[in-house]
Amino acid sequence: MADPIQEGAALQGLHSRQVPLEDGVVQLRYSKAGISSLPPSAQVAQPLGSTSISQCGLDPHNSSQEQPCSCMEPGRLSNHDPVLLYMQQLDEHKKRCELTGRYAEAAAAAARIQDLKSAQGQRMHGELVSMQHRELSHLQQTYQQETQAFDQQWAMRIAACEQGVAAQLTGLRAAHEAQLAAFVVDAETRRPTKPQHSAEYLDNRKTEEQLVKQGQYQRAHQLKVAADALYLSELAATQAAWDAEAELRRRKLIAKQQGEVEVLLQRAGRGRNELELRRLNEAEKRHNRFRARVQELDAMHRLESVHLGAFLDGGQAGKYAPLRDTTIKKKRELLGL
Repeated sequence: MADPIQEGAALQGLHSRQVPLEDGVVQLRYSKAGISSLPPSAQVAQPLGSTSISQCGLDPHNSSQEQPCSCMEPGRLSNHDPVLLYMQQLDEHKKRCELTGRYAEAAAAAARIQDLKSAQGQRMHGELVSMQHRELSHLQQTYQQETQAFDQQWAMRIAACEQGVAAQLTGLRAAHEAQLAAFVVDAETRRPTKPQHSAEYLDNRKTEEQLVKQGQYQRAHQLKVAADALYLSELAATQAAWDAEAELRRRKLIAKQQGEVEVLLQRAGRGRNELELRRLNEAEKRHNRFRARVQELDAMHRLESVHLGAFLDGGQAGKYAPLRDTTIKKKRELLGL
């Protein structure tokens, strides 16, 4: 059996120093020699002696000795974790002190082990809370990025719809202008150049011919002047009637064209409203899915916290298997974590 004094000196090599608290969580840092910083409560009186740390099998200058990983997975203690090795050393030292009757040293070692377990629990709990916060932030950032892409996509769809309506409206108005221009040209072309002769005019012309045959040129001339005036009057009346009818048909055409424009605008408005309703429905569904994912993540976080609390309350030290690596691994993968 090794000398108890030498064993105490060996443990003295695994010394500790005070570490400040960051956000209420004790931060433990590790080095190749084992523990370079431990919680202040873990410092206890060490037995006196001069034996080197190499006698405990933790020689920091021995390159062939297996060194613990400096970047350990949060929440998991491996078999090479320096805290676990140190706690095992303390536990063995405590047992030897109990066997040899050094109860003060045994009590100090037991208190040191309990402090290390407490510090280990604080560290694991802090890392779990930090990781859960990062997961929730990642979920929120992903939702915000997806929301921005969703808004941009719908803005493009609505803009394309409005551009399509504007193009249809431009085309329809151009067609209306061409139709109206063709109507005006047709109305001018078909405008009557001769009146519908009245019975009086026809009688005057017939009487005029008879007077010419009879050689009564004076009376024939007078009758011709009267007939020509009646012709012009009847022509003006005929053209005025045509112009009035053409104007009425033009106004009806313009009213019809305005009705077509209003129908197009109403149809475009209904399409725009339908798009907006679809956008709102999809946005609501996305928000509900996000809330469900947040609630599911919160439930998993609560389960992890309860699981870790049960592990720590059990007073166990050593390897801890997080639920995120076992039971809820598939659920986390479905959430994209």
